[in-house]
Amino acid sequence: MRIFLTPAFVSYALLCGISCTKDGPAADSHKPTSLALDATPATPASVPLNTTPVPTAAIADAINPDHAPPYAGPTGVVEGTVYVSGPPAPPLMGKTYDKCRDAARMYGKTFREGPALPDGRRPLADAVVAVTGYSGFVAEKREAEKLDIVDCAYSARTIVMTLGQRIEIKNKSVGLMFGPALENQPAPALMMATPGSDAVKLYPAQMGRFRIIDKAGSDWMEADVYVLGHPLHAATDERGHFRIEGVPVGKLKVGVRHPFLVGDKVQDVDVQSSTVATVEVTLPHDKDAPRPPTIRDAPVLP
Repeated sequence: MRIFLTPAFVSYALLCGISCTKDGPAADSHKPTSLALDATPATPASVPLNTTPVPTAAIADAINPDHAPPYAGPTGVVEGTVYVSGPPAPPLMGKTYDKCRDAARMYGKTFREGPALPDGRRPLADAVVAVTGYSGFVAEKREAEKLDIVDCAYSARTIVMTLGQRIEIKNKSVGLMFGPALENQPAPALMMATPGSDAVKLYPAQMGRFRIIDKAGSDWMEADVYVLGHPLHAATDERGHFRIEGVPVGKLKVGVRHPFLVGDKVQDVDVQSSTVATVEVTLPHDKDAPRPPTIRDAPVLP
Protein backbone atom coordinates (compact mmCIF):
# COMPACT_ATOMS: atom_id res chain seq x y z
CA MET A 1 0.00 0.00 0.00
CA ARG A 2 3.01 2.35 0.14
CA ILE A 3 2.43 4.93 -2.57
CA PHE A 4 5.19 7.04 -4.12
CA LEU A 5 4.57 10.11 -6.23
CA THR A 6 7.17 11.43 -8.66
CA PRO A 7 9.90 12.61 -8.42
CA ALA A 8 10.83 9.39 -6.65
CA PHE A 9 13.28 10.58 -4.02
CA VAL A 10 11.17 13.41 -2.68
CA SER A 11 8.07 11.25 -2.72
CA TYR A 12 9.96 8.73 -0.62
CA ALA A 13 11.01 11.49 1.77
CA LEU A 14 7.44 12.73 2.07
CA LEU A 15 5.68 9.39 2.40
CA CYS A 16 8.02 7.20 4.44
CA GLY A 17 8.81 7.69 8.06
CA ILE A 18 10.14 4.39 9.39
CA SER A 19 13.91 3.89 9.12
CA CYS A 20 14.19 6.16 6.08
CA THR A 21 17.70 6.70 4.77
CA LYS A 22 19.91 9.29 6.43
CA ASP A 23 22.68 9.17 3.82
CA GLY A 24 23.84 12.26 1.97
CA PRO A 25 26.18 15.22 2.43
CA ALA A 26 25.78 17.68 5.24
CA ALA A 27 23.79 20.66 4.01
CA ASP A 28 22.44 24.00 5.16
CA SER A 29 20.84 23.01 8.44
CA HIS A 30 20.03 26.06 10.50
CA LYS A 31 21.33 26.39 14.01
CA PRO A 32 18.76 25.08 16.50
CA THR A 33 17.22 27.38 19.06
CA SER A 34 16.95 26.35 22.70
CA LEU A 35 13.42 25.66 23.89
CA ALA A 36 12.00 24.15 27.04
CA LEU A 37 10.25 20.98 25.96
CA ASP A 38 9.39 17.62 27.39
CA ALA A 39 12.10 15.89 25.38
CA THR A 40 11.27 12.26 26.10
CA PRO A 41 7.75 10.84 25.72
CA ALA A 42 6.70 8.90 28.82
CA THR A 43 4.94 6.04 27.04
CA PRO A 44 5.50 5.98 23.28
CA ALA A 45 2.72 4.21 21.44
CA SER A 46 3.56 0.88 19.84
CA VAL A 47 0.40 0.63 17.70
CA PRO A 48 -0.88 3.19 15.21
CA LEU A 49 -3.81 5.45 15.93
CA ASN A 50 -6.80 4.43 13.85
CA THR A 51 -10.09 6.34 13.64
CA THR A 52 -11.15 4.85 10.28
CA PRO A 53 -13.18 1.78 9.24
CA VAL A 54 -9.95 0.21 7.95
CA PRO A 55 -8.73 -2.60 10.27
CA THR A 56 -5.94 -1.45 12.58
CA ALA A 57 -3.80 -4.39 11.49
CA ALA A 58 -3.93 -3.13 7.90
CA ILE A 59 -2.97 0.38 9.03
CA ALA A 60 -0.03 -1.04 10.99
CA ASP A 61 1.14 -3.12 8.03
CA ALA A 62 1.04 -0.04 5.81
CA ILE A 63 2.83 2.48 8.01
CA ASN A 64 5.11 0.16 9.99
CA PRO A 65 5.69 -2.85 7.71
CA ASP A 66 9.02 -3.73 9.35
CA HIS A 67 7.48 -3.69 12.84
CA ALA A 68 10.00 -1.14 14.04
CA PRO A 69 9.90 -0.49 17.80
CA PRO A 70 8.44 2.81 19.01
CA TYR A 71 10.88 5.67 19.21
CA ALA A 72 11.48 6.43 22.90
CA GLY A 73 14.34 8.92 22.76
CA PRO A 74 14.49 12.71 23.08
CA THR A 75 12.74 14.94 20.58
CA GLY A 76 12.90 18.45 19.21
CA VAL A 77 10.96 20.74 16.87
CA VAL A 78 11.43 21.62 13.22
CA GLU A 79 9.94 24.99 12.32
CA GLY A 80 10.35 27.33 9.41
CA THR A 81 9.04 29.04 6.31
CA VAL A 82 8.55 27.95 2.73
CA TYR A 83 8.93 30.59 -0.01
CA VAL A 84 8.29 30.67 -3.73
CA SER A 85 10.54 32.42 -6.24
CA GLY A 86 9.99 33.41 -9.84
CA PRO A 87 6.96 35.05 -11.45
CA PRO A 88 3.76 35.55 -9.43
CA ALA A 89 0.97 33.00 -9.39
CA PRO A 90 -1.13 33.12 -12.57
CA PRO A 91 -4.92 32.99 -12.53
CA LEU A 92 -6.46 29.57 -12.00
CA MET A 93 -8.39 29.00 -15.20
CA GLY A 94 -11.62 27.09 -15.65
CA LYS A 95 -13.44 28.34 -12.57
CA THR A 96 -16.31 30.79 -12.21
CA TYR A 97 -17.56 32.35 -9.00
CA ASP A 98 -20.91 33.75 -10.06
CA LYS A 99 -22.69 31.93 -7.24
CA CYS A 100 -20.24 33.08 -4.56
CA ARG A 101 -17.67 35.73 -5.46
CA ASP A 102 -16.00 35.52 -2.05
CA ALA A 103 -14.50 32.17 -3.08
CA ALA A 104 -12.21 33.89 -5.60
CA ARG A 105 -10.03 35.06 -2.72
CA MET A 106 -9.09 31.44 -2.02
CA TYR A 107 -9.14 29.93 -5.52
CA GLY A 108 -8.53 32.81 -7.93
CA LYS A 109 -4.80 32.11 -8.33
CA THR A 110 -2.95 28.92 -9.16
CA PHE A 111 -1.28 29.00 -5.73
CA ARG A 112 -1.54 31.23 -2.67
CA GLU A 113 1.41 33.47 -1.85
CA GLY A 114 2.15 36.37 0.48
CA PRO A 115 3.82 39.76 0.00
CA ALA A 116 7.25 39.76 -1.63
CA LEU A 117 10.48 40.12 0.34
CA PRO A 118 13.20 42.50 -0.94
CA ASP A 119 14.77 39.60 -2.86
CA GLY A 120 11.46 38.82 -4.59
CA ARG A 121 10.58 35.63 -2.74
CA ARG A 122 7.05 35.30 -1.34
CA PRO A 123 5.71 33.15 1.52
CA LEU A 124 4.05 30.07 0.02
CA ALA A 125 0.84 28.66 1.48
CA ASP A 126 -0.42 25.07 1.13
CA ALA A 127 3.01 23.45 0.72
CA VAL A 128 3.56 19.92 2.07
CA VAL A 129 6.43 19.57 4.56
CA ALA A 130 7.62 16.26 6.02
CA VAL A 131 10.55 15.26 8.25
CA THR A 132 12.13 11.85 7.65
CA GLY A 133 15.43 10.05 8.16
CA TYR A 134 14.87 8.78 11.70
CA SER A 135 14.69 5.21 12.97
CA GLY A 136 11.84 3.73 14.96
CA PHE A 137 8.08 4.07 14.88
CA VAL A 138 6.41 7.38 15.76
CA ALA A 139 2.65 7.14 16.24
CA GLU A 140 0.15 9.80 15.31
CA LYS A 141 -1.52 11.45 18.33
CA ARG A 142 -4.28 13.55 16.79
CA GLU A 143 -7.46 11.77 15.75
CA ALA A 144 -8.42 14.21 13.00
CA GLU A 145 -7.26 16.90 10.64
CA LYS A 146 -9.85 19.69 10.62
CA LEU A 147 -11.07 21.89 7.79
CA ASP A 148 -13.65 24.67 7.90
CA ILE A 149 -15.92 25.99 5.17
CA VAL A 150 -16.02 29.80 5.23
CA ASP A 151 -17.10 32.19 2.44
CA CYS A 152 -17.79 29.28 0.06
CA ALA A 153 -14.24 27.99 0.40
CA TYR A 154 -12.33 25.39 2.34
CA SER A 155 -10.05 27.02 4.91
CA ALA A 156 -6.94 25.49 3.30
CA ARG A 157 -6.06 24.14 -0.11
CA THR A 158 -3.77 21.39 1.19
CA ILE A 159 -4.26 18.92 4.02
CA VAL A 160 -1.48 16.61 5.21
CA MET A 161 -2.48 13.71 7.41
CA THR A 162 -1.39 10.29 8.65
CA LEU A 163 -3.04 7.09 7.52
CA GLY A 164 -5.49 6.21 10.32
CA GLN A 165 -6.64 9.78 10.91
CA ARG A 166 -9.96 11.14 9.70
CA ILE A 167 -10.82 14.50 8.15
CA GLU A 168 -13.46 16.63 9.90
CA ILE A 169 -15.10 19.38 7.83
CA LYS A 170 -17.20 21.99 9.65
CA ASN A 171 -19.54 24.34 7.80
CA LYS A 172 -19.19 27.85 9.27
CA SER A 173 -21.05 29.58 6.47
CA VAL A 174 -24.48 31.16 6.94
CA GLY A 175 -27.46 29.71 5.11
CA LEU A 176 -25.44 27.51 2.74
CA MET A 177 -25.12 23.74 2.47
CA PHE A 178 -22.19 21.78 1.05
CA GLY A 179 -21.41 18.17 0.23
CA PRO A 180 -17.71 17.57 0.85
CA ALA A 181 -16.39 14.27 -0.48
CA LEU A 182 -13.19 12.56 -1.56
CA GLU A 183 -13.24 12.71 -5.34
CA ASN A 184 -11.16 9.57 -5.91
CA GLN A 185 -12.54 7.30 -3.18
CA PRO A 186 -16.07 5.88 -3.45
CA ALA A 187 -18.40 6.45 -0.50
CA PRO A 188 -21.70 4.71 0.31
CA ALA A 189 -23.47 8.02 0.98
CA LEU A 190 -22.96 11.76 0.70
CA MET A 191 -22.98 13.55 4.05
CA MET A 192 -24.18 17.15 3.87
CA ALA A 193 -22.43 19.90 5.82
CA THR A 194 -25.20 22.16 7.07
CA PRO A 195 -24.52 25.46 8.91
CA GLY A 196 -23.72 24.90 12.57
CA SER A 197 -24.12 21.13 12.36
CA ASP A 198 -21.66 18.43 13.34
CA ALA A 199 -18.59 18.05 11.17
CA VAL A 200 -18.67 15.81 8.11
CA LYS A 201 -16.10 13.04 8.53
CA LEU A 202 -14.04 11.59 5.68
CA TYR A 203 -11.79 8.53 5.94
CA PRO A 204 -8.99 8.08 3.38
CA ALA A 205 -8.37 4.35 3.18
CA GLN A 206 -4.75 4.26 2.03
CA MET A 207 -1.64 6.36 1.63
CA GLY A 208 -1.37 8.59 -1.40
CA ARG A 209 -2.92 11.73 -2.81
CA PHE A 210 -6.62 12.50 -2.69
CA ARG A 211 -8.79 15.52 -3.40
CA ILE A 212 -11.76 16.94 -1.51
CA ILE A 213 -14.45 18.46 -3.70
CA ASP A 214 -18.01 19.68 -3.12
CA LYS A 215 -20.79 17.54 -4.59
CA ALA A 216 -23.50 20.09 -3.79
CA GLY A 217 -22.72 22.28 -6.79
CA SER A 218 -19.78 24.47 -5.74
CA ASP A 219 -17.41 23.16 -8.39
CA TRP A 220 -14.64 25.62 -7.49
CA MET A 221 -14.19 24.14 -3.99
CA GLU A 222 -11.29 21.71 -3.71
CA ALA A 223 -8.41 20.77 -1.43
CA ASP A 224 -5.51 18.40 -2.06
CA VAL A 225 -5.05 15.70 0.58
CA TYR A 226 -1.73 13.94 1.16
CA VAL A 227 -2.03 10.83 3.32
CA LEU A 228 1.40 9.86 4.67
CA GLY A 229 2.76 6.95 6.65
CA HIS A 230 4.02 8.97 9.62
CA PRO A 231 2.94 12.00 11.68
CA LEU A 232 5.94 14.32 11.22
CA HIS A 233 4.37 16.57 8.63
CA ALA A 234 2.60 19.88 8.15
CA ALA A 235 1.05 22.15 5.54
CA THR A 236 2.19 25.76 5.41
CA ASP A 237 -0.23 28.54 6.36
CA GLU A 238 -0.80 31.90 4.65
CA ARG A 239 2.56 33.13 5.98
CA GLY A 240 4.37 30.10 4.58
CA HIS A 241 4.97 28.96 8.15
CA PHE A 242 5.07 25.39 9.44
CA ARG A 243 5.92 23.73 12.76
CA ILE A 244 6.47 20.02 13.38
CA GLU A 245 6.83 18.84 16.99
CA GLY A 246 7.94 15.53 18.49
CA VAL A 247 10.75 14.99 15.99
CA PRO A 248 13.38 12.37 16.94
CA VAL A 249 16.85 13.84 17.35
CA GLY A 250 19.55 13.36 14.73
CA LYS A 251 20.61 14.48 11.27
CA LEU A 252 17.34 14.18 9.36
CA LYS A 253 15.70 15.34 6.13
CA VAL A 254 13.03 17.94 5.43
CA GLY A 255 11.11 17.34 2.18
CA VAL A 256 8.91 20.06 0.65
CA ARG A 257 6.53 19.99 -2.30
CA HIS A 258 3.52 21.92 -3.58
CA PRO A 259 0.60 20.54 -5.62
CA PHE A 260 0.92 23.28 -8.26
CA LEU A 261 4.70 23.69 -8.54
CA VAL A 262 7.44 21.70 -10.22
CA GLY A 263 10.69 21.39 -8.28
CA ASP A 264 10.45 19.62 -4.92
CA LYS A 265 13.20 20.21 -2.39
CA VAL A 266 14.94 18.09 0.25
CA GLN A 267 17.12 19.73 2.88
CA ASP A 268 19.19 18.40 5.76
CA VAL A 269 18.31 19.43 9.30
CA ASP A 270 20.05 18.70 12.61
CA VAL A 271 17.40 18.09 15.28
CA GLN A 272 18.62 18.35 18.87
CA SER A 273 16.89 17.57 22.13
CA SER A 274 14.51 20.24 23.46
CA THR A 275 15.41 22.72 20.72
CA VAL A 276 13.80 24.29 17.66
CA ALA A 277 15.68 23.76 14.41
CA THR A 278 14.69 26.47 11.94
CA VAL A 279 14.52 25.84 8.21
CA GLU A 280 13.90 28.02 5.16
CA VAL A 281 13.09 26.40 1.83
CA THR A 282 12.38 28.09 -1.50
CA LEU A 283 10.46 26.37 -4.29
CA PRO A 284 10.89 27.78 -7.79
CA HIS A 285 7.98 28.80 -9.99
CA ASP A 286 8.78 28.44 -13.66
CA LYS A 287 5.86 29.66 -15.75
CA ASP A 288 7.10 27.63 -18.73
CA ALA A 289 7.44 24.34 -16.83
CA PRO A 290 4.69 21.77 -17.28
CA ARG A 291 2.19 21.79 -14.44
CA PRO A 292 2.50 18.81 -12.07
CA PRO A 293 -0.19 16.15 -12.54
CA THR A 294 -3.45 16.90 -10.82
CA ILE A 295 -5.31 14.19 -8.97
CA ARG A 296 -7.46 13.72 -12.07
CA ASP A 297 -4.35 13.03 -14.17
CA ALA A 298 -2.41 10.95 -11.64
CA PRO A 299 -4.40 8.17 -9.96
CA VAL A 300 -3.46 7.22 -6.41
CA LEU A 301 -2.99 3.55 -7.20
CA PRO A 302 0.21 2.65 -9.11
